[in-house]
Amino acid sequence: METIRVQWHAADSEWLVSPLDSPDWQSLPQWADNVADLTQVRLILSPVNYATHFVSLPGVSARHMQRALPFALEESLIEDVASYLIVPAGQADKKTRAYVLSADLIERLLEACEVLHLQVRELIPATQLMEADSFQRSQLQSQSGWMIRLPGRFEGWVPDAALTAVCESLFEEMTGNSQSLAILAPQLDQAQLLKTTLETSFPEAFATLQCRVSEGVNEARDKLTERVTNLLVGRFQVREAIEEKPKAWWRPLAAMAAVWLVLATGWMFIEQHGAAQKADQVYSETLALYKRLFPGERIRSLDRQIREKINGGGEAQGDGFLSSVNVLGRVYAVQKLQKQVQIMSLRFNDRLQEVTLEVQAASLAELQTLRAALEKEGLRAEVASATNDKQGVKGRIRIGGAA
Repeated sequence: METIRVQWHAADSEWLVSPLDSPDWQSLPQWADNVADLTQVRLILSPVNYATHFVSLPGVSARHMQRALPFALEESLIEDVASYLIVPAGQADKKTRAYVLSADLIERLLEACEVLHLQVRELIPATQLMEADSFQRSQLQSQSGWMIRLPGRFEGWVPDAALTAVCESLFEEMTGNSQSLAILAPQLDQAQLLKTTLETSFPEAFATLQCRVSEGVNEARDKLTERVTNLLVGRFQVREAIEEKPKAWWRPLAAMAAVWLVLATGWMFIEQHGAAQKADQVYSETLALYKRLFPGERIRSLDRQIREKINGGGEAQGDGFLSSVNVLGRVYAVQKLQKQVQIMSLRFNDRLQEVTLEVQAASLAELQTLRAALEKEGLRAEVASATNDKQGVKGRIRIGGAA
């Protein structure tokens, strides 16, 4: 799965993407040209495309949180609350964290990926991949700034021009050296400059200020191994498409062979240990299974008869049960008769080396089509009977060996 950062650039009305470990941005179509069709992608959404709110909702249980959040945030939103996707993302400092983003923006992103044959599996907010209580230097397309994550207080991206005002709002009233903070930047002088500014402007706010040289890539990868919030919820949730296929009618035959092999192995094991009673039980179950699959056939030597069925029966090519059924299955698939002709039951006459099919067809013409296709494959086939009923035509077809 490919992991990339993504940002909506409103000025150019296009989606920009960047690999997780690269500062270079390019358009989504340009990046998609270099990957295979139907590539699965995990998208890290830029913090400029969503907002994070911390809401105090005492007495509201987690089960009702999704319904309560829109009412709590309604006065903080510019547009109607129905225009936004609101995703709860746990609690911090006794407050519920909620990510808010435009539903129309997500629709644009998913539609763009669908056109480019990309399969979006996850959409993760970028700030959730940061360390708690940290500032991280970030280059978003042509703008420079800081991503800030202070649980329970603030989470988002701040451009350089607004950093002073935001810090005053966050730290001006803090006293007692209660805040510990990590500052991450690609260059140490950038982190040291911010540290000096914070220590000078808010001397009583911080217990420790730690500077590290990092672009946040390793921290983000570590967070991705944990459970993170996926913004694709509700009507945007990823659902696997399940293709409905007709049930394979030959599966009971394969099941018979598999069951017989298992039972035969168990039978030999039981005989070696002298468990005659269990051996009789295995024989009875095998006999009952054989009679259900081949009704009316006389049982002379069960073991030999089962082996004949699995090996194809007679010596001539085209003789035997499995050889006739294999040809029937091939014709059934090639002629695409799954919907027109439904096989109700199948019987095999060992003495005559003849398979009898009970079928339900839409019309007599479909029966004739099946018969003609079997004869074309070299088998003897005839429509023994055909009667009309409410569902179409109920018929019986006899299939012999090679003509």
